[in-house]
Amino acid sequence: MRLASSLIAVAAFVALPAQAADTCLRATRALAAGTVPAASDFAAAACGDTKPLPAVRYDKGLRAARLMRALQPDEMIADLPAAMMAGVVPGQKLFVQVHVGPVVVQREVEALQPANPGQKLFVRAADGTVMSVRYGGDAG
Repeated sequence: MRLASSLIAVAAFVALPAQAADTCLRATRALAAGTVPAASDFAAAACGDTKPLPAVRYDKGLRAARLMRALQPDEMIADLPAAMMAGVVPGQKLFVQVHVGPVVVQREVEALQPANPGQKLFVRAADGTVMSVRYGGDAG
């Protein structure tokens, strides 16, 4: 009995050969180091035979990915989960809407931090007012 359990434990630690990723991301524009990438900054592309260099790290305080190094247009990086890329990036223009009965009040604001749908973020209005709003997911 002891021999059988040892074999099972050893079998669990056998490493399988690493599989090369089939899909990478191609930068659609130049991006500076430290930038919070958005899905619109990349297009899906085949990786080919070369493994892209690491380019992204997760910033826990910001709750988003950041570029570790600058990227040039058409440069390839490893594919990222969509949740790691911000739906809204700092500096992006948005509209805050408030519904009161049949009345809708809309105000243009600028995002001060990255966010994904359902997350709160700080935004600044043209008059300098900073507010916390929940990002609903439509950054159009």
